[in-house]
Amino acid sequence: MHVQEVSEVWQDPERLPSNPATLLDAMSLQAANVLAAAAKHANFKPSDKVRSDLLLRARTVTSRLEIWPSLVPQEWWPVPFARESIPQEIAEAGLHGDHCDMYHDASVCDTWLTWRSTCLRVFALIADYEQGEAKSDAVLQLQQTVDDIFAAVPFMLGSKSMPADMFDRAFKYPCFPGQMVPLDHYHSAAAFGGLTLWPPLKTIMDHVRHLRSNQVLFLGQQIKRIGTLYDVRNPDRGSFHREGSP
Repeated sequence: MHVQEVSEVWQDPERLPSNPATLLDAMSLQAANVLAAAAKHANFKPSDKVRSDLLLRARTVTSRLEIWPSLVPQEWWPVPFARESIPQEIAEAGLHGDHCDMYHDASVCDTWLTWRSTCLRVFALIADYEQGEAKSDAVLQLQQTVDDIFAAVPFMLGSKSMPADMFDRAFKYPCFPGQMVPLDHYHSAAAFGGLTLWPPLKTIMDHVRHLRSNQVLFLGQQIKRIGTLYDVRNPDRGSFHREGSP
């Protein structure tokens, strides 16, 4: 399987605008091609030549993905928010580690999560095909990426642990001292906070074999939490499934 980077059906005579989102799309397609090539060998051990080729391609994609943050506007960068400054209700609902990340808005957070999910998949491929120290390095990179994804949970879900009205402002979100949570964030986070987090959490679940035990625990807690918030049944099916639906 090869994912085409140019559609044969829709040919736009103008070049796509060069911005962080479109550049990330192109990088994600390159990663998808490598992952699709590796998937063909999932059920049997590849030859040394195939393994070397896949690793070379994966590392090439990784080097390109590593450039992406430097292309992002400064205001898009996540800002760490220390645990001691986070309201207790938010920490109890879902805080992993010693901080959470604050973003410009929910859509920017979604873009960063897409980048991190793509990196995670490539790190997992390298970890599966490498040996020794190189394998250990890839696992550590994967685990750090998982920590970074988890750091977005408080920003997107706040203190929510039960279903609520979309415009309910009784819930708390992390906020820097002297500032207020924007009204738009109450609406956007309520509308698609869990839906934004679900794809990267599902990606993490696909590579749970590489996680630390505390990461596995937090992953399970947040999947269950999203299931509660969105009244999801049978989340182990790998997609949102409401009670009574096929």
